[in-house]
Order: sequence, then structure tokens, then C-alpha cells
Amino acid sequence: MEIKIFYPQIIGYALILAGVLLLVWRKRKKFRKGIVVANSKYLKKTAYYRYLLVKYHFLNIIIKAVCILAIFTSAYLTARLYKQDQHTEEFYNRDIMLCLDVSGSVWDLDKDMIDRFIDIVSKMKDQRFGLTIFDSSPVTVIPLTDDYDYAIDVMKEVREGFNSHQSEIFAGTTAVGGSSLIGDGLAYCSSTFKKDEERTKVVVLATDNFSGKGIFTLDEAGDFSKQRKVKVYAIQAIPKGYPTIGSPFTETYVADRLITATDGLVNLAKKTNGKYYNGSQLSTSEIVKDIEELDKSAIIKESYVTTEDLPQIVFPYLLYIIPVLFLLDWRVRI
Repeated sequence: MEIKIFYPQIIGYALILAGVLLLVWRKRKKFRKGIVVANSKYLKKTAYYRYLLVKYHFLNIIIKAVCILAIFTSAYLTARLYKQDQHTEEFYNRDIMLCLDVSGSVWDLDKDMIDRFIDIVSKMKDQRFGLTIFDSSPVTVIPLTDDYDYAIDVMKEVREGFNSHQSEIFAGTTAVGGSSLIGDGLAYCSSTFKKDEERTKVVVLATDNFSGKGIFTLDEAGDFSKQRKVKVYAIQAIPKGYPTIGSPFTETYVADRLITATDGLVNLAKKTNGKYYNGSQLSTSEIVKDIEELDKSAIIKESYVTTEDLPQIVFPYLLYIIPVLFLLDWRVRI
């Protein structure tokens, strides 16, 4: 920070004015008004007279000093004090695409997932975020942006859509045949990043991985993501009523399918150097910490200078000086 004056020449004018005033005060006639009294030498020898004379001269000196101070205070205000700050904006080059499965099997859990996504965005800084939702076809709801307020507001609208089970946002997710095409959804999310190897690219995928048959299998989408240097952080949403691994129902068809779905997401995370999370046990602080530990390099934007006026430095003194002058004038009666 650097404090400067826009019009420093005004301070020079103030010096000249103060000098002129001092010269005028020094050359004033001794008696300007009043009556000359003869034989006053006896009066001047009294202690009370000497006290009043010292008091008068002292107050006169104070008045002159305060007047000069008022001149310089006004001069500094007129000269316009200001400060200049040089700012250099620095952002980190992580791009994070939140990829949400909105198929019927996880519809009831999507509200919880979107709350987790809101929590993730609110806890991270200096990143770019986006949101894509998919069922049979993907829809980008939020393109990559560093406007966190906008991203959170849109995600809240998506959450309200889950509450009402009706929203125009979801209309495009069933534009083609099929359902829960997770491989296609992941491949699309990974394709939204620019081919810039210097940027750290992350997809946070929330799905149950009970997939229909699309263009890409989950394994093929994982290869595509790895090719584009995208790390996949897979959150498995397990619908209510599904048995957990190791339960007495492990041998049932549903449990076997769940194990297969889990293995697929675990392998996907390993393949892309990401991480797998069980949605029912996930703490958003955990995934935020894991993403924060990823390598990042700073993108330094062009620096800029801001200018701010600083009248508050001088103006309060002027407010005190003016009543002091009135008080001294009343006491001295000049």
C-alpha cells in the first residue's frame, strides 16, 4: 500500500498562506481599538495585570497555531489524500465436475447427494465447479465456473426439483432410450474438460452403478477418463432396502449385483487415481480433504491497481479544530 496526494501543489500554497498570515499578525498596530489610559505603568506592575497579559499572549499564540493547523488540514483535504494497492489475483487450476445419476433407482437419495455437493462447493476455494446430471442422457446444469454463489443457488433449485419430483432441469436426462447409462454419463462429464494437461481435472461421480446398456460401459468410460487425465472420485449411493456386503443376503441376486456395482466403482477409482466412497458412510470433509491434497499449480491473473480516497485521515481533525477556534476566540475576544 502506498499513500499519495493527487494535488501536492496545494500544500505549497498553504505554506505561502500561512507565511503571509504570520507576517500580517506580526505587523499589526499595537492599538487597534480602545482608549489609551495615562499613567498605566503602575497598573502594569501588578501581578494580576501580568497574569492577564501572559494569558492573552499565550492564547493568541495558540489561536495562531490552531489557525495554521486548520489551513494545513484543509489543504490536505483539498489536495486529496489517497492510497494505491496493487492486487494480484491467484487461482488454482483444479476443475471439478460434479456428476449426478438421477435415474429412478436413486431418485430418493439424490436430494442427500445434492446437499453433499453443496457442502463440497461451500468448503472449497479457488476451484472451478460444474454440475452434470444424467439418466439416459447427460445434461450440464452448471458449466465450469468459479462463481460459487451461482453454483450453490442452482444446486438448491435442483434439490427443490427432487422434492417436487418435477423440474424442467430433468427433462433432458431422458431424451434417448434406456435408463441409468452410467458409462455414458461419466464419459460425458470427462469430456467437458478442455484438453489442458496443466489443469487438474476431477469428476465427483454419485451413482448406485446399477447401469443400463449404453455406448460406453463403466470400464470404457474409466479408460476414456484416464486418457484425458481425469481423476474420478466415486460416491456409491445405495438405495434403501438393499443388503450390505457381508449380510445374510449376500448370496441373493440383489446382493451379488450390489457387490458387482461396488467392485466396478472401486476399480474405476483405482484406474483413474481417484478414490471410492460408500455414500452412507461418507463425510464431505473427507472428500474435500482428499481433493485438496491433489497437486495444484497456481494460475496468476494479471495484477491490477485500486485507488481509494482517504479523507478519514484528516477530516476528523478539522471537525475538532473549528470548535476550538470558536472557543479561543470567545476567550480572547480578538
